[in-house]
Amino acid sequence: MGDSHPLEPPLRLSRGSTIFSFFNSVKIQTFLHLPLPTMNPLVISRGLQRLASALLALLLLGSPARAAEPLPLANVIMGGAEHRCSSFTGNKPSPECAADWATILQQDPALQGLTLGDILFENDYPEPVWTYSLNATKLQALRALPERLFDARRKAAVLAQLETALARGPLSQQTWPALEDSALPPAWQKDVGLSLAELSVMRNALVDTPPITRRKQLARSHRFSSNAASVSIFDTLIAAARVHSAGKPPLIGVVTASGGPHPFVDHDLNALALRSAGAQVVYLPLEGGFRQALDAQDCAHLRYDYDRYANTNPERPVFHSHWLFPDLAAQQQAMCENHGAKLNAVLRQLDGIYFSGGNQARHLESLVSRDASGRYTGFSAQWHVIQSRHAQGKLVVAGTSAGNHFQGGGLWRGRAVPMIGGGDAYDVLKNGYATGQGPASDVTTAGIADAHARYPAVIYPDGGLGTFRFGVLDSHFSRRTREARLIRAVTESGMDYGFGVDENTALLVSQTDTAGTTHFSVIGAAGVFVVDMRTAQTAPAGSPVWWVQGAVAHYMLPGDTAHIDAAGQLQVQLAADAALLPVVADAKPAVRDRLLDYGSTHFLALARSMGVQGAALGWGSTEGSTDKRSLQNAPHYRAMLTRGPSTVFRGVAATDAQPARVRYTHLHIGFAPCDGPCQAPALP
Repeated sequence: MGDSHPLEPPLRLSRGSTIFSFFNSVKIQTFLHLPLPTMNPLVISRGLQRLASALLALLLLGSPARAAEPLPLANVIMGGAEHRCSSFTGNKPSPECAADWATILQQDPALQGLTLGDILFENDYPEPVWTYSLNATKLQALRALPERLFDARRKAAVLAQLETALARGPLSQQTWPALEDSALPPAWQKDVGLSLAELSVMRNALVDTPPITRRKQLARSHRFSSNAASVSIFDTLIAAARVHSAGKPPLIGVVTASGGPHPFVDHDLNALALRSAGAQVVYLPLEGGFRQALDAQDCAHLRYDYDRYANTNPERPVFHSHWLFPDLAAQQQAMCENHGAKLNAVLRQLDGIYFSGGNQARHLESLVSRDASGRYTGFSAQWHVIQSRHAQGKLVVAGTSAGNHFQGGGLWRGRAVPMIGGGDAYDVLKNGYATGQGPASDVTTAGIADAHARYPAVIYPDGGLGTFRFGVLDSHFSRRTREARLIRAVTESGMDYGFGVDENTALLVSQTDTAGTTHFSVIGAAGVFVVDMRTAQTAPAGSPVWWVQGAVAHYMLPGDTAHIDAAGQLQVQLAADAALLPVVADAKPAVRDRLLDYGSTHFLALARSMGVQGAALGWGSTEGSTDKRSLQNAPHYRAMLTRGPSTVFRGVAATDAQPARVRYTHLHIGFAPCDGPCQAPALP
């Protein structure tokens, strides 16, 4: 099998032409935020901070004296795992924070008015001891719930049991286990066939009002974040949105629909971080339950919708979110009324919108409903507002991790741009993708919160938000060895290109210029992998195994640029000040095993080795895999990386002070299964 489709060098491609250099400001941004040894960041003047923002805006807008001005940004596509100063690390010194939390609360304007007692210094929001009552009023509330929230047959069975219990006398202020023991027979939930989502609805009908207390907040400070790469990404987003706000602090909407265990939990961190970065922030309480309530024109039961949707295959059960986050629940209720009129009005005022990380299928279901055939084609009024403002150049769209994936969609050369929903590289190589069916189908092989849990390999053929149409997007890229998964997604969807963004890194996408050209650049800690599948060959339809050869890959670091012109042609330009890494005549092939192990960065390491060693070939396999998420030996897969006539490597080797920094263009890549043990080739 493996030997029947060797990974030969593919067709030659012409060398890319020099292109317009777009937004190369990382060095300036980094300098402005480096913790200088002779200057405490706590005493940096607000004037210098305003100067930093002005410089960033100038870099985005360009100067009237320049012949070619950089275009405003359309998208900031983040790879996830940014390093930010967050309170969940505890009230103690943290390498992510430039000061202690007492100082941060005093000096970060976004956190003014909060005390240490208001801040949560752990991951989980505390919950009270919930109590429940069984009386005629509670039963009527349960009885009145619409069937879309609680299946009529199962609700009738539950009501019959509760009515029998109520006939023996009402129950007051019982814990849930106590109420179950008093009012319901053993194994009642299993016997009725009640889902966790329906259980949350039932408990919401019976819960007692808890004592009202001021909730603590998870805090995040951009101003006191120590990581220069993460700071530069948010500064760039704020500066890009400021282009649309006439120089005032831009209005940015925050969407946490993808968050786990439920969206409200991710509000504080994201909203405070953007405020700390200099934005005005409005929370957009979009999520799947809100979407269902709007579609049903039933905001009266919104709190039931919220918990019901949150309990669709959750990280852990979610109950009574409206009592845990009464401020956010009230905002959501107000934005639901009148068919979402207030929400729509807010969307039309935004300068930017930010989608948080989590599960991209939950972002999708917050704005798009499924049609009768199960496809996600029911685009909401809110989806259309975002689309329209982005297309008009009035809205910057940004997002990290799941918020990266969700930006993809629309049409490329008449084909729908899909959204990857999950899957590890080996699983995708072996089995391909199934069609995504939403969070309800995201069943893992272990508990969803387990360290080794994984999502199945699924793809959403109709894409997500549709504000990035140039190819398939992927996140957490090199760290999670997702090269093979992206290549197969691009191939199976008929796309030309795929873009994989590394962690703590962002792909910047310009607005399209008057000639129909869109420009790309990179900021942050690492790089962006771009694959061109136009000349690749793959296994024919119906083949028992999948292979590919001739994928053409580029790896861009900060300082590198690319563009796609009106004809859809991609050109990549590496930074000219990076040293060339030519082929060395006697260099042996670079070799790497455990190539696709999740979290290993081994594919990137193999490509770097090729550049640093001057190797003409790179070869890796899944031999020796220690990946606890999947067995990678049935069959083993191998990869061949080949320098062609147009291949260019630039960069520097690793030193004691920093890892290797290697970028490349026109590197030829192939994957195929091995027949038995994988064997590295000898140098020709």
